[in-house]
Amino acid sequence: MIENSEFPKPIPILGIILLSFLVVVIISSALAAVFIPDLEEQVASPLATKMFLVFGEWGLILLPMAYVRSRNLSFQKAFRLNAIPLPLFFWSVVIGLGIAILGDELDRLMSLIVPPPEFLQNLANAMKINNLTDLLTLTFGAVFAAAFVEESIFRGLLQQSIERHNNVTMAVIYSSLAWTIIHGILFWYIQIFLLGIILGLLAWRSNSIVPALVAHAMNNALALLLYNVDTQSLDKLYLLNGHVSPLFLLPAVAGVVGGIKIFYRYYGNKIDFTVG
Repeated sequence: MIENSEFPKPIPILGIILLSFLVVVIISSALAAVFIPDLEEQVASPLATKMFLVFGEWGLILLPMAYVRSRNLSFQKAFRLNAIPLPLFFWSVVIGLGIAILGDELDRLMSLIVPPPEFLQNLANAMKINNLTDLLTLTFGAVFAAAFVEESIFRGLLQQSIERHNNVTMAVIYSSLAWTIIHGILFWYIQIFLLGIILGLLAWRSNSIVPALVAHAMNNALALLLYNVDTQSLDKLYLLNGHVSPLFLLPAVAGVVGGIKIFYRYYGNKIDFTVG
């Protein structure tokens, strides 16, 4: 059993995460410089973005894993890799699809206030699937790797540490804030922070990153799909006057709210943070 006093404190964990991010950025930049020497071409290159998604995401978890090992902690407990019942897996999918749709509408509302930065178009180009290699790379990197790695270190390791040494409210907010900042895209800060709050609630209530991981993966998968759908088809079915149609928005709200309520009912009113 891991007692609260034995679990690593938040500041060292946050330091390890930031150091890991810095190392990944340096190595990814070096690799991009080797394959694409021209700096402007690097920024606009879909290849550089795809390389970062695959190698960068998996690289982020290496130092946290080494840190957990150095503390003689179980990976399962430290990263909150606990099983959940099958019905809650289903509701995690529903919540993930819902937050993806709501996040898309938040993007559209934000663009009315602040023009999206130009590099987001480069990101959209990098998300285009042109062949089987692109499909496998983006699915593996942007969907599965991003969800597993980020949930492991932010909702698993960091949030759990703050829960144990401080309180749940601080844990959900601060881990979401750290996750938002690490993305480094100011235009998406509000959307990412709100998404992080929902994922943090799921991880806390279930004492597992699996619901957050599933919801995160579904969010990224739907975003990837929207990047690759024909614009005219999207306008007819999904959009209304440039915004997400109420036919999609209302079920999305119902799915997210209803799913969170089910998690609260299933796990009752109290969670024990001392994990066996």
